[in-house]
Amino acid sequence: MGKKHKHEEHVNHERWVISFADMMTLLFALFVVLYAMGVQDLEKLKKLKKSIQFAFNIAGEGKTKDTGIFDQQAGGGDVAVPAPLITAQDGEMREFLKEVLPDYEEVAGKSLEVVQTDDSVTMTAPLSDFFDPLQAFPVKSSVQGWLDKTIDMSLTFTSDIRVLIRAADVPVGKNARGSVVTSIDLCFDRLKSIERLVRKNPQIRDGMLEVGQRRQKPVIGRAVGNWEDEAVVTIVFSNTRPENR
Repeated sequence: MGKKHKHEEHVNHERWVISFADMMTLLFALFVVLYAMGVQDLEKLKKLKKSIQFAFNIAGEGKTKDTGIFDQQAGGGDVAVPAPLITAQDGEMREFLKEVLPDYEEVAGKSLEVVQTDDSVTMTAPLSDFFDPLQAFPVKSSVQGWLDKTIDMSLTFTSDIRVLIRAADVPVGKNARGSVVTSIDLCFDRLKSIERLVRKNPQIRDGMLEVGQRRQKPVIGRAVGNWEDEAVVTIVFSNTRPENR
């Protein structure tokens, strides 16, 4: 019987292709990220930031379904407590205020009361700046232009807009049926006028805007006719929902 000849194994000289393909894939991913960071599109940058934080479990649940490492920190014991707010919105807020505050003073002749936190800007103004006496609509043309611009500019950093009217509950007249109309009824209609104006902006998404009203306690010893000067409208621009950042 003849001896079987053992065939020599062929050396695979093309194994480098696999490593080369892996390297090219990583380089492609790198250049895509660099390109995305170089494009001056704020919305795309926010989406990129969110995707990276989500993938690496920095914020949100990520693939691990765990709370993000920046969303919690160790307390005195084993209980997780909210971590201090980490935000990059401060510069955008300052630029926003630098524009809208002088504009309001120019159109209304008054200054806004402004409170700024890490993730919100709250503006409060007399309701009489927005509407003519006892009128539910329209918003004064001068303030209407300012509000349009303010809403548009706020969208660079905000994810939520809240509008609140506070006014005393006093009778202001009667309707066509002879029923008493109160300041609360009037302010409800005014709130709707402001809401319609804000929603005209095509970038305002469903669920992004919230409106409401509160009763003010009348000032003792002050004439009822001054309720409109005491009533205020507050607009809050905030960025509290990570999914909208």
